[in-house]
Amino acid sequence: MMRFLLAFLLTILFVKAQSDGLTVSTQQGPVSGTLSSPTVRQFLGIPFATAGRWQAPRLPAVRKSVFKATTFADSCVQELSPPNVEFLVLAGGLGINTTESEDCLTVNIWSPTVQRKQKTAVLVWIYGGGTVFGTSNIPTYVGNNFVRDNDDITIVSFNYRLNIFGQPNAPQLVSKTASQNFGLLDLDAAVTWVHDNIANFGGDPDRIVLFGQSAGAASADQYTFAHPHDTKVKGLLGLLHNPERRALLQLANTTTLDPTPWNAVADAVGCGKVANAAQFKCMQAVPFRTLENAVISTNATFNRVVDNINVFADTATRAAAGNFLKVPLLGGTAANEDDIFLLIQELLTTGISTPTISEMLSDVTTLIDFTCPAGVAALDRLSNGVPTWRYQYQGVFPDISTRPELRAYHASEIPLVFGTYNQSVTIPATPAEIALSKFMQGAWVAFARNPQEGLLSLGWPMYNPNTTSLAQLGNPANQSGIVLTKGSLVDSACGQNDVLLGIATQLTGLLAK
Repeated sequence: MMRFLLAFLLTILFVKAQSDGLTVSTQQGPVSGTLSSPTVRQFLGIPFATAGRWQAPRLPAVRKSVFKATTFADSCVQELSPPNVEFLVLAGGLGINTTESEDCLTVNIWSPTVQRKQKTAVLVWIYGGGTVFGTSNIPTYVGNNFVRDNDDITIVSFNYRLNIFGQPNAPQLVSKTASQNFGLLDLDAAVTWVHDNIANFGGDPDRIVLFGQSAGAASADQYTFAHPHDTKVKGLLGLLHNPERRALLQLANTTTLDPTPWNAVADAVGCGKVANAAQFKCMQAVPFRTLENAVISTNATFNRVVDNINVFADTATRAAAGNFLKVPLLGGTAANEDDIFLLIQELLTTGISTPTISEMLSDVTTLIDFTCPAGVAALDRLSNGVPTWRYQYQGVFPDISTRPELRAYHASEIPLVFGTYNQSVTIPATPAEIALSKFMQGAWVAFARNPQEGLLSLGWPMYNPNTTSLAQLGNPANQSGIVLTKGSLVDSACGQNDVLLGIATQLTGLLAK
């Protein structure tokens, strides 16, 4: 009798959870979440794929029991070298203390409660970190406030593999048919899982937009080249916001893999310098922490591999010819991207900074590394008939830009996009910052709802470099909205690359004195 009553009560609880939308079916079995606020459902750490070390992702096994999606899963293995740690500290401590493992391929979902509008647009977040560090498990990337304060939107984030685990550059894995860009394969798997399952969480599988920053934006860019005929993704956000695209275009000048980093790490962990089957088998057995430490100690860099599968040797030609996924784009850069990188360099080398010279150098290198490539990427889209919107983030707020050397630096706009700017316990957000965050969220949501023309309703015209259509966000003339200017003015120095490089060299010399 007691066993019957217990089963009856469990059935009642399960039915109630389903009616509340906190238990949701997926292709791998049901998952249960929580309320992160009264109007937002939260599902954390749901496996979207499984993969052995240096293997392509595959779907997880079907589960018989309910998966409790109540806590973040492990982050993928991070390369926490001193420069990367310093970046994370200056940018708010992003992800330094997360638990790492190789069992990390999980998604997190924030969706409206069932009493609110369902079948929403879906924004899939791809974190940055130069493809060597990064995680979805940080307070800045929590989607609760985004969904709480906006209707018709669901936020999804996920983890992907990084550094030697994400793109090992292993000679033993070179193939004409299989990629060893495992981080990009993880993105493919995440998009497919979201498309196949998001309807049960209240999202619309026909309105999926990728949005990312830095390496995350580069990943979205690569997705468009690897899947030019894709039907799952309907728009791209933040795609101009990355130096990695420029680096990938440079990397694409060679089609040969450089085994030096792989062999250096293999030698450091006792697997030898000879890239043969025995070396690879040895590397597969090395504990992940040992590998991670060897990557840092050898100063090895693991770039994505030009494999002509999802990273192409002729990327620039493909971009000019329109051989990519032609979906609408909202993208941009920050006005002073390189501030944080120059500050890191100075702090790690001399322990002090020289704001005046470093600001001038940052202005020049930001043009070279970010602004000018963004202009080229926007023109590639426009010349191929892709609806394109472009922004430049200029906001400087004391709870985010906490040092005089940091203006609108790389990643500084992310807390405003997510509405997670109020993390400082000592410096409150300003009214202008709060208003700008609301405007930016509204713009991002308007684009996600209707990538073709949603931004037009906000008075934000489609980009044309010769009209006042580049939106400056956080400009002192209107800190809580947009100031429109011509892209040709912002990019006016971009045709003088040799001159810019010469100025950068001179300023670098002054910093070294």
